[in-house]
Amino acid sequence: MALLSRRGLCNRVGVSVRVKPVVAARKLTVMSSSAAPAPKTGFHTVEEALRDEALAKFFDDVAALKVTPTSGGVNNVVQYVETPAGKRYILRVYNNGNKSEKVRFEHEILRQLSTQTLSFEVPKTLPSKAGRSHELLSSGTEACVFHIIPGSLAKTTSPEEVGRATGELCSAMASVTMPTDMTPPIAPYFELFKVHHAIGGNAEIFYKEVATNPQFNACRESIDFLVGEIRKIEAKLAEYLKEGLPMQMIHGDLHYDNVMVVGDDVSGLLDFEFCAYDWRAMELAVALSKYVSEDEPLPLVERFVSGYCQKGVLTESEIAAIPDLINLRIFSNAVYFTGRAIAGEDTLESLTSRAGAYAKRVRWVNANRDALANCIRTKMAALVAA
Repeated sequence: MALLSRRGLCNRVGVSVRVKPVVAARKLTVMSSSAAPAPKTGFHTVEEALRDEALAKFFDDVAALKVTPTSGGVNNVVQYVETPAGKRYILRVYNNGNKSEKVRFEHEILRQLSTQTLSFEVPKTLPSKAGRSHELLSSGTEACVFHIIPGSLAKTTSPEEVGRATGELCSAMASVTMPTDMTPPIAPYFELFKVHHAIGGNAEIFYKEVATNPQFNACRESIDFLVGEIRKIEAKLAEYLKEGLPMQMIHGDLHYDNVMVVGDDVSGLLDFEFCAYDWRAMELAVALSKYVSEDEPLPLVERFVSGYCQKGVLTESEIAAIPDLINLRIFSNAVYFTGRAIAGEDTLESLTSRAGAYAKRVRWVNANRDALANCIRTKMAALVAA
């Protein structure tokens, strides 16, 4: 099961789940000297007592269960669980700063999607012994158990099919209506500096940290380039807001590492933890932000867009904005990982190790703006004409 990558992933400071690196002897540094040591991204685990407390909410005989780590897990504690009868599930212990409202929001969206007829699966929870989809633990964090969706991660295979499923989900999410007492806990992408609580909407916190923290010297050229591009997009975001791009509920982290396939068929879409009320076009932009990291992006983009346009809808204003929105997703990751390091939720390596790749993506997008927009425009027009 693929885990988070978004915004790149939205945890909060103050989480009570105690996490530690798999390699305990490895010393990990963090951005702020006042922050507690954090595990390297993708190596979160949990003490057995809390894990067993979570399992006991869903299973009768915890001692009889076989629990093994997954290969993913960027943020949350996620482990395979196998019963004596051979049934397998995914245990998730949330590492999101004890934000129960985020979990309730995610599970309500999954509940509503489960009532729709879709060509793929979305995560389905195993009810707890109390009949709930998630349970609060003594630490203050939440836990749930998901059924396993069959298949393997799509990666760059089947881009047209992945695009079709993305467009289908985007259209399905348009009909999701949240209860009035549920406010989206995730800020929209255009509120760039609200992506992490340690930044808190204050751009200067991000800019100052990047300028003064010596750990950024490991990727100084790339990070300075990204900062320059982030400053440029701030003005553009204000213009797009004036244009009134269509808004709706979106998945917010739907890319090929969150898509399961069996052969060429999409079997399931994963990780709805970052759903938000946002620009509709961000769903496509997030997906394309992964393809533009490949050696030859355009053929993959063209095939993906061919599928997306069969099920999704875009206006001309949205199409024109897509290159900037792809970059916005990348900038959001940079700001987010900076916030996580400040908060002690991860090491700065989570960003410094990616900064070069992020800069490469942005440069490619900037050099291929017309090709990207024209590709989407042409595919959409062809379907309308048909």
